[in-house]
Amino acid sequence: MFSFEEVILQLENKIALKTLKSWANKIERLTDKKFERKYTKNSKGYTYSFKVFSSNDVESFFKLIDLRSKNVPLDIAISDVFMSEEEKKKNETISMTKAEFRENQATVKELIDLVKDVLSDNAEIKKRLKVLEMKQGMVGE
Repeated sequence: MFSFEEVILQLENKIALKTLKSWANKIERLTDKKFERKYTKNSKGYTYSFKVFSSNDVESFFKLIDLRSKNVPLDIAISDVFMSEEEKKKNETISMTKAEFRENQATVKELIDLVKDVLSDNAEIKKRLKVLEMKQGMVGE
C-alpha cells in the first residue's frame, strides 16, 4: 500500500501532491471507487484516517495522467479509468432515461398546444353555431 507521497514518487512527480489529493476525492465522489483507509492516532490520542493506494490504483493514476495529457476532460477521464463496468452501465441507463424523459416532455408540450388549439377552435365553432341558431330563429318567425 502506498501513501500519497509514495504515489507521487511512483508517478515520477508528473503531478503535484495537491492535484493527487483533489483527484482522489473527486474519484470517490464521481465513481463507485472507494480507496482503502488506514487509521492511526495523532500525538494527542485522536484517531484519524488517511487514504492508501494499491499498485493497481497507481497504474490507474498513470492512465488518468495519460488521458489528461491528451486533453480528455477530467470527469470523463476519471469515469473511464476508475468507474466499474456496472456503474458505467447504470450511468448509461440513467442518461438514456433522462433523454427519453426530455423527449416525452417535448411531446407532452406539443400535445398541450394541440389541445389548446382544438379547444379554441371548438369555442369558435360554438359561437358560430349560436349566431346561426339566432339567425335561423329570426328567419323562422
